[in-house]
Amino acid sequence: MELLAHDEDRVVRRFLTESCDDAPAYLLLEVWSWWSGSFSFPGRPRNHPNFPRHDLLRFAEDPQPRIRLLALDDSASSASLVERFSRDPDAQVRSRAAADPRLSPESAARLAHDADYRVRRSARQNPALPPKDLIPLLLDEHSAEDAAQNPSIPTPVMHRMISLAAARV
Repeated sequence: MELLAHDEDRVVRRFLTESCDDAPAYLLLEVWSWWSGSFSFPGRPRNHPNFPRHDLLRFAEDPQPRIRLLALDDSASSASLVERFSRDPDAQVRSRAAADPRLSPESAARLAHDADYRVRRSARQNPALPPKDLIPLLLDEHSAEDAAQNPSIPTPVMHRMISLAAARV
């Protein structure tokens, strides 16, 4: 396995992370930096049993956005890191921060109008989004689908939505 883990061919290293339960952690991180997974092996390499789960805060300053966002998965990460990443120049990092339950309500409201659709979608679905910001999104045809997936929709609003939907049938 060590021989294959150091093979110069990326495809060999990728297949190793997909199908080998003994793939080493360093290889999983390396492949994660350039491969987002496949339909055949959803979630790999991130959901691989050997993927590192600790000491990920060291990546918070990494110049590569895909690596930087791993810092949020460290159990020692904090709400302040989520807030900092909510202003990251990279949309992928902002999107990951927008989905984090530690995000402040103010940042969720700001990110619900981000320029990038992935960031907007994540923020609109985050329970931290205050009702005063969520309800107008539910009423807007451009944001309603994302906002309707927010688990913190107030009960009276949900009942009203159901009533309106039932009346259209």
